[in-house]
Amino acid sequence: MFMKITILNENNTRIDNYLFAEPSLSLYIEIENKKILFDTGYSDVFLKNAETMGINLNNITDIVISHGHNDHTGGLQYYKPISKNINLIAHPNIFEKKIDTDGTSYGCPISKKELDNYFSLKLTKSPYYISENLIFLGEIENNVSEDIDDSALVYINKDKIFIITGCSHAGIINIINYAKKVTAINNVYGILGGFHLINMPKNSIENLGKFFKEENIEFLAPCHCCDLKSKIILSKNNQIQDVCVGDTYDL
Repeated sequence: MFMKITILNENNTRIDNYLFAEPSLSLYIEIENKKILFDTGYSDVFLKNAETMGINLNNITDIVISHGHNDHTGGLQYYKPISKNINLIAHPNIFEKKIDTDGTSYGCPISKKELDNYFSLKLTKSPYYISENLIFLGEIENNVSEDIDDSALVYINKDKIFIITGCSHAGIINIINYAKKVTAINNVYGILGGFHLINMPKNSIENLGKFFKEENIEFLAPCHCCDLKSKIILSKNNQIQDVCVGDTYDL
């Protein structure tokens, strides 16, 4: 089984690749007969980068939204598909209002009603099979954050699983444990995405790094909501992948 992930948008970009970056996330995933857009970032940057990289987003079969924050949903305002055959898969709570302490809205800037004009909405709290080997996890068990809409993807490759996250507000360990439960597979090969480690205490990150090592997770690619400090701490116990716009991963 084959899966390819291309980073359409992320906080960081590399010199001489002439791609844009912004503090958000968007991935292009190819698996079986599926071409999946995972999150859309803040703006139309993912569209510009896809064009530069020669990726035709008119061929998308599915859009997956990890959660309802605007740095993952803002780009939906700029993507207008040529047909309504595209599934938009997400937790039903992605449209709930999200207001910061200063009164700033950071929720999804486009309504369910408007999205229903362009996509076939698949809003679910339960695990949803996008393909035989790729599952949207739905509502993560034991999520103690207010972002109950935070979810992830899990890819099954024989006796191993690979997890793709947006921000991991639900807790990266909770996501891992739920992915194991849903798939009945305990061997986690790798994780790519946001681990929500910015401003996390050093000892908490150290404990997470020890957990990853004990789990024998071979491929760790923290990005977006993980700062350099957290990556350095994790690297004491684990080999960490550097993630930038334009990078591709064949799994």
